[in-house]
Formats: sequence, C-alpha cells, structure tokens
Amino acid sequence: MASQDTDLERRSKIAEACIDFGSHLFTVRVSSVTPDDIQSCVKDLFEWFEEHEAFTPGNSGIAIHAVGFGEQFLESRKTATVDDAVEAIRNLYKSLAN
Repeated sequence: MASQDTDLERRSKIAEACIDFGSHLFTVRVSSVTPDDIQSCVKDLFEWFEEHEAFTPGNSGIAIHAVGFGEQFLESRKTATVDDAVEAIRNLYKSLAN
C-alpha cells in the first residue's frame, strides 16, 4: 500500500522545487540576477507558499507544478523578468489551489 506524503515530505518537495527554480535562473537569466538575488527569490517564494497553505495534500502538487510553469515562462518569454515569473507562479497557484 502506498503511503501518503507527510507534511514534512510535502514541505521538502516544495522547497526542492523552489531551489530548482533558483538553479534554473542561473541558466536562463545569467546576466540579470546575482547569486544573492536568486537566494532571496527562492526563500521568498518558499515563504510565500508557506503562507498560502501549499503544504497541504491538495495544494502541494499544484505548488510544485506552478514553479515548473514559472521555469517554462522564463524560457519562452525572453524579455520576462524574474519578478514576472514569480508573479505568474503565485497567480497560477492562487487560482488553482484549494
């Protein structure tokens, strides 16, 4: 029987998605962000998810996929800023989360 993820495991998966987003920024926005900017962005995004109940069973997958959407957003919109991508992640999550 498959076990359900615990709150801690869901939290960890969302943290990993946020870190992956930060790593992605190093490749798609090389000249426009510093390592400190990226670390701040990752922390802020994770804290935002924490404040918006993303660690629940129904919302954690949405949060993770919203972060993936943000990565694709930056790849497809070369003129989009990191702030644009974070806003897109937040808006998508808010519109789909329980």
